[in-house]
Amino acid sequence: MRLVVLSFFIWGSLARSPSVTSVKSTRANTGTFWHLSDLHLDFYYNSAAADPSEVCPSSYGRKVENAGPYGNYRCDAPWKLINSTVYAMKEINSNPDFILWTGDDTLHTNDQDKYLSPQLVVEAIKNITDLLNEVFPDTAILSSLGNHDYHPKSQLPIGPSWLLNETADLWAPWFTDQSALDTFRENGFYRMSVTAHSDLNIISLNTPLLYTSNKAFNASAVEDPGGQFKWLEESLQNIRDLKQTAYLIGHVPPGYYELVDYKHWYYLQYNEKYINVIKKYSDVISGQFFAHQHSDTFRLFYSDSGAPLSVMWLAPGVTPWMTTLQGVNNGSNNPGIRLFEFDTVTFTPTDYEVYYLDLYKANSDNMATWKLEYRATEDYKISDISPTSMDKFMKAVASADPGCESCESNIMLQKLSLYNSVSYNTAHCDKTCQTNQVCAITEVSESGHDKCLRGAADKVKQTIAMMVVIFLCFFISS
Repeated sequence: MRLVVLSFFIWGSLARSPSVTSVKSTRANTGTFWHLSDLHLDFYYNSAAADPSEVCPSSYGRKVENAGPYGNYRCDAPWKLINSTVYAMKEINSNPDFILWTGDDTLHTNDQDKYLSPQLVVEAIKNITDLLNEVFPDTAILSSLGNHDYHPKSQLPIGPSWLLNETADLWAPWFTDQSALDTFRENGFYRMSVTAHSDLNIISLNTPLLYTSNKAFNASAVEDPGGQFKWLEESLQNIRDLKQTAYLIGHVPPGYYELVDYKHWYYLQYNEKYINVIKKYSDVISGQFFAHQHSDTFRLFYSDSGAPLSVMWLAPGVTPWMTTLQGVNNGSNNPGIRLFEFDTVTFTPTDYEVYYLDLYKANSDNMATWKLEYRATEDYKISDISPTSMDKFMKAVASADPGCESCESNIMLQKLSLYNSVSYNTAHCDKTCQTNQVCAITEVSESGHDKCLRGAADKVKQTIAMMVVIFLCFFISS
């Protein structure tokens, strides 16, 4: 298998850049950085397979119709798609200040022992690492591990492991601080400043330790796995004392999934710990950048008095894989990547663009044409992407009437829903969709999310009751 995977990398490198369109910023004091995540390389993807159920093991045995060279919505990403993605990044913005890469590099499969191994996990990480080094040789790359970057998936233990040791060897050239590399090798998290911006600290978290699917240890008996929360608070306090700025990056986010009720990612005690850290140190945290869901979305964090404090940005996935999570309808996405702009003085993110590949068209044309999907400030009609602006935007979305086609707030709701799947799912966002989106984005805590969903359900019941009363009054009077 090693020879096969390496041959994919060599072939992909020769393929070079795809056709792409781009937009440039005119803001002063503006830097840029890419956020790339959830590539989920499927080594075994074979669009020429005679049996449609054997195109890719990531389909979980589901039939894959119309498999093309760049992948399929039921499969994880073939190398050709991943190669196309990184070269598109180069063509759109060849000189970003840095790149954030937030994990999940191996395929989904219901037979891990057959299709994956510790060696193949490392091989997938190595192939993507080599590709990024080839395409962006002079760019700082800040990375973190996802729950699929281990074998078996999600079962990352506390403390040193074969994965941390081998990944640390692969990523060592990216570390400018030996102590950060040592911390990563020991626990899977680290703090490191950006080379071109010494006052900007990237704090990379080991979020698979917080994930509900991780059964490698008894979470109910471990208050702080790996001492990560203690280390995080100490790091943020030091950054505050130095009057510097922090970006938090990681793979698995806190909070709830917007496509299905009550699905949370962290063990709830860790979820609350994370929220409390954000409340305590929001003055030094200028951005949070996570992924895992494959959807394009964000999360808002508030003070106890209700003031917007911080935004967590969840990047869309490169993989188009359709989730098998129970309750999710048509949960796929087009491949997407985010390009952020930030103020190089304050390090505040000011805007972002999402570029995407229409997978159906790419396969039909046998050409990867990456295009601008939207620019946040322009499409959402906001001045910037600060917590205050995103809170104002979500208040408008929450007040929207999904049945009013021409209403501005509903237009914003429908855009939010469309972009959530990277322009894959074009279905109308109805009241249920609106509720799930609003509650997931604005209520990260267990109690807040539950109250939000129950409040929406109570409003529906009240509306139905009122309609019954009106009907009875009309019936009696007639």
